[in-house]
Amino acid sequence: MLRRLHIYRLLANSIYTGQIAHKGQLYPGQHPSLIDDETWTAVRDQLAAHAGDHRRREKAAEPSLLAGLLVDANGERLTPSHAVKKGRRYRYYVSTALISEAGQDHTQSWRLAAQEIEDCVISVLADALASPARLLERLSSPGMPGDQIRRLIGRAARLAALLRSAPRERARIVQQLVEQVIVDDKRIIIKMRRRALLGVEASLGASEQPSGNTIELTAAVDFKRRGAETKLVLPGLAPQNHASRCDPALIKAIARGRGWFEELASGRARSLQDLAKRDAISRRYIRRLVDLSFLSPELVLVILQGRQPVELTATRLTELDLPLDWAEQRKLLAS
Repeated sequence: MLRRLHIYRLLANSIYTGQIAHKGQLYPGQHPSLIDDETWTAVRDQLAAHAGDHRRREKAAEPSLLAGLLVDANGERLTPSHAVKKGRRYRYYVSTALISEAGQDHTQSWRLAAQEIEDCVISVLADALASPARLLERLSSPGMPGDQIRRLIGRAARLAALLRSAPRERARIVQQLVEQVIVDDKRIIIKMRRRALLGVEASLGASEQPSGNTIELTAAVDFKRRGAETKLVLPGLAPQNHASRCDPALIKAIARGRGWFEELASGRARSLQDLAKRDAISRRYIRRLVDLSFLSPELVLVILQGRQPVELTATRLTELDLPLDWAEQRKLLAS
């Protein structure tokens, strides 16, 4: 069977132009050409472009873990979407209404950062699968034989380990286990397929499934608005790695502000206007970031460790009228 690579090689073979390739060079052959040079070159260019697009898609492709599974409390589907800013790809799950009815007011619609909601679902699933007692309680199957219980616990433990340590397996496991994920203002509900959890061998009959075909996992969440985006906080789980909450834009703003302040203080730059002209940035923006060099060391450390409030973005920080008193800064940023 011919594969894509074989077809590409056939179409790119210079023998069709009446030439012979030898050690990277083309030489006139003794056979007539089958196609003209212009057509052959056009085919080569198109194949090269397609190959580049294919490599970029493979490199950039990040499977949307919850595609087709994520809905809001009203049952409206959240669709995978993405935006590219300065060459970086940001993934989201967006309410259908925000896409199909752009420009209208949708205060109840959602635009969730994909990585956050996916990490949340993985955490809830893994915690549930790694807790045998709670898992059996949710199954509500007191008549389950002991050997099936042992197989169930073993299977659940393996799935939990894969969810936590094998990113390439996550999409398969989530699609296999999860029937639906529901988000509302205060919680997230994951409907897990009972039969998929039990496995084919251990599946129960309908009469032995008093809770139906799904098991509901519920976790309290806190959604905080950050501009158009909604930030998700999951307080119910074990403390998360603060490094994952580090805000590169916030850290960069503080670093740039300190750098400009040092240039002004040392005399390397004469004024804000000189900096603005040199760096092609507005004087007002430079002044805002220079003000960040007066942040208290304690607040800077909190930001570097990713322990700042989720609402504290670079935009919000630069828009604040920061007092010079460090105690007052803490009060302002805590409010």
